[in-house]
Amino acid sequence: MTTVTNGIIVDKRIIAKQSSSIEHGKINKVTSIVLHRTAGSSAASSLNGYAAGQKTGAHFLIANDGTIYQTASLEKLCWHVGILYSRCADEKSCDPKELKTINSLLHQKGFSFSKRVKNVSRHELGKAYPLRYPSNNDSLGIEVVGRYNKAANTFERPTNKQFQSLKWLVDVLLKEFSLTLSTDVYAHGVIARKKKAEGVQLLQYLQIGVAP
Repeated sequence: MTTVTNGIIVDKRIIAKQSSSIEHGKINKVTSIVLHRTAGSSAASSLNGYAAGQKTGAHFLIANDGTIYQTASLEKLCWHVGILYSRCADEKSCDPKELKTINSLLHQKGFSFSKRVKNVSRHELGKAYPLRYPSNNDSLGIEVVGRYNKAANTFERPTNKQFQSLKWLVDVLLKEFSLTLSTDVYAHGVIARKKKAEGVQLLQYLQIGVAP
């Protein structure tokens, strides 16, 4: 039987490996789940980074052999999302006034590109989910170990055990927080300024049950 106690999932399939360095205060109501890849070759490299005081990280880490580590409490905020894209601009659903505001921020003269995209992200954070993409304040992050292939511009294929563990974990979280797979689970590269392929394979597997 799977239970949740003080933000920690109690189940034989999960190893509790809570890292205080990546926990940054209390999370708001959990509205969504964001899927990540580590770009590293092993779970140990991520865990060692957390132990050394790394500040960024996600709530869960899935190793190559399918082992699931819970690295932060479900009640704690983690810095795992980064700079958000504008959701309504991506989905072509902005009203004219909002689109003008976003374009003004994105193309504002006298500011670096980095500053401009951060200003767009800050503007997005003023909106309530799901009018914007998930943020650190209201989402849980799942990291799946996997290297990035720069030449192919994609991440290595997750192992079958990783896929299976991910599906089990996401099902548990969807039930715990009354979320929906089709509307509340996201690939990191789609919502934030990261590598475009990050999390895409994972979401595809969850949605259609076929490993890419």
